[in-house]
Amino acid sequence: MSILLAGALAPVTLAQPRANSLLPSLAVATLTPAEVQQQLQIKPETAQDYYNLGLVAQGQGDFPQAIAYFTQAITQQGLADYYFARGLAQADLGDHLKALDDYNQAIELDPNFASAFYNRGMTYLALQNLPAAVNNFDQAIALDPEFVAAYYSRGMAYFDMGKIELARQDYNRSLSLSPTMSASYYDQAPRPLTGGGD
Repeated sequence: MSILLAGALAPVTLAQPRANSLLPSLAVATLTPAEVQQQLQIKPETAQDYYNLGLVAQGQGDFPQAIAYFTQAITQQGLADYYFARGLAQADLGDHLKALDDYNQAIELDPNFASAFYNRGMTYLALQNLPAAVNNFDQAIALDPEFVAAYYSRGMAYFDMGKIELARQDYNRSLSLSPTMSASYYDQAPRPLTGGGD
């Protein structure tokens, strides 16, 4: 379910099931602010309840509370999705090492979790471990050959490593897969990547 909160807040996602996820597939719906409050009033009993509450808290920017809810979900049922969600909240707080631990656990539980490889790559990028970042983006792309953000991010890692031609190839691949999305990255890309000199 997707919640659109009133005002300038970003949409909150209550569940993000993947094709190979063990979580139930939920229909996408827009909840009113009253429905968000109702969700927050639920007395959590199951791991899924805690997970949903964690996603609501995360969407509202309350990352410490989100982590607490995800931890409760993990305590009851250690699913890859729960570790992944907690890793995202840890990263939102800037705690890259804890995020890395959670992504590692998610990947151990589900070695086909492309988004976990991608986010682990982003964490390594933040930690300036560029070879590890590239390796994780490679894994994400191997699992999902149309993962636009993984091509773009790998290109940025290659650029930081001084591998301009590889960076340009990845940037062009992301642009060919998604001209609209990749065009938004164009202005953020270093000049050599977008056609300026090396």
